[in-house]
Amino acid sequence: MFARKLRRAAMSSVSAVVVAVSVAACGGGTSSSSADSGPPVSGGTLTFYDPVEYAAWKPTNSLWSNSQVTNNLAERLVWQDPSTGDFKPWLAESYQVSDDHLSYTFTLREGVTFSDGTPLDADVVKLNFDQHGIGDPGRGITKDPFWVNYAGTDVLDERTVVVRLSQPNAGFIQVLSNYRASSILGRSTLERDLNGQSDLRNWVGTGPFVVESVTGTSGVTLKRREGYNWAPEGSGHSGEAYLERVVFKSVPEAGTRVGALQSGEAHIARNIAPYDEETVTAGGGVLLAIPVQGETNDLTVQLFDPQSPVQDKNVRLALQAATDRQEINEAVLSPNYGVPTSALVSGTPLRGDASSYLTYDLGKANSLLDEDGWKIGADGIREKDGERLTFDLRVAPYYQVSQSVLEVLQSQWRKAGVEIEITRPSLTEYESQLASAPDFYFAQGQTSTAEPGVLWTAYGSDRQNVTRNVSPDRTLEDLLAAQAAEFDPSRREAALQAVEDRIFSEGYSIPLYDETQVFGIGPNVHGFVTESTARSWLYDTWISQ
Repeated sequence: MFARKLRRAAMSSVSAVVVAVSVAACGGGTSSSSADSGPPVSGGTLTFYDPVEYAAWKPTNSLWSNSQVTNNLAERLVWQDPSTGDFKPWLAESYQVSDDHLSYTFTLREGVTFSDGTPLDADVVKLNFDQHGIGDPGRGITKDPFWVNYAGTDVLDERTVVVRLSQPNAGFIQVLSNYRASSILGRSTLERDLNGQSDLRNWVGTGPFVVESVTGTSGVTLKRREGYNWAPEGSGHSGEAYLERVVFKSVPEAGTRVGALQSGEAHIARNIAPYDEETVTAGGGVLLAIPVQGETNDLTVQLFDPQSPVQDKNVRLALQAATDRQEINEAVLSPNYGVPTSALVSGTPLRGDASSYLTYDLGKANSLLDEDGWKIGADGIREKDGERLTFDLRVAPYYQVSQSVLEVLQSQWRKAGVEIEITRPSLTEYESQLASAPDFYFAQGQTSTAEPGVLWTAYGSDRQNVTRNVSPDRTLEDLLAAQAAEFDPSRREAALQAVEDRIFSEGYSIPLYDETQVFGIGPNVHGFVTESTARSWLYDTWISQ
């Protein structure tokens, strides 16, 4: 499978006894239907509880809560099969790639329309791709960091487009299948500025559902789109979606989500806490844990402040060595969460091996800090030139397990004489502080996509630039570009290993755990699947009585 394996449905030892989840041969395709559930039933309203409030709905927003919704509204030219990792035509009926990998010719599927009745044609595809690949500063729309080396889209006729690149990119087809990088929206949406596009009520897509109502940041209701009939190859049926409506609600309290799942008030709850996993399965629910391909969940070191202690590589490497990921897993996570051995989650194509960099070694941590002149103070915290080695770490509101993981890390780093002060900002406060707080030296996060080139998206200085380095690492920049130019799997794998070696030898990333989405699913829910990075695809989902 050329290592294009997608997400694997990992089930805890507790849940494996009671859940009825079928897993495809490659470990990626997952369904919540049991063998004796009978034929699918059309109709009904599914209620989906999410722990995170909804934010602005701009097309490139990858917030976990938002993307569970938008993946059901807008579609792509290419579908990446979540069972096999293979790429298949979707809104395009076929495509060809030139021998030099610089042009991609797509023939659009006939009969596809947007929810406002306008047809999918080559002109609107070009508008979408130009917005991603070029941006529009006049309307507040920036270039999409996934779209590297974009040279333009040519319209050959009503149903044919040619997408051109200035340099080859081995991950480009995957970009075109990505829910937040290449979803196609209607002309009426694209003609709006960023604020207009960020209002979900203005979204016009080709998907199996349309927006019925939006309740601030706490809820969204979708309704089935009449006449839909262009689901991707490999779907469980054709025609319209089974569900009549889907109600998404933001419910931050973990106990409330689990209780609603048990009572039947909620049909699906996302991000079940590790301590609630057994409760869900003991109550007859399905627990579906999906390792999310792409970057591992980490603390990315922020290098914007020339005076910060983290500008010292020895400090960064010491903190890396003082982090015991196995203990984090055993203390506050579950077997559903992988222990990181790479910059990429297990199962991501062509991922490297960074085990030697990620070994817990308290002695090494202490030695590096001693060497740098950080001396243990009276209270056990190191000091240098009158400055305590103290860091403020914010609980990332996107991740259910963030606070408990940081609390374990707090005790680990203290053993090396490093103090962590933990705060818990709201989602709005967190994003504001990330942008402007002078002491925001570690950002917890990850970018998910089933392609190792995600590291270029994340670390490229002209892309997401996750380290915010005041002096971009040109060695890393060259390595990131080099991996994208390799189309031979073995050579690209070696190029990606060089990227990981650079990231970890410089101490830019401190992995915490392999990002995993754990869904709790009611026993009367069937056919629930996700796309390649654990975003819900509810087209085949149905509810039995």
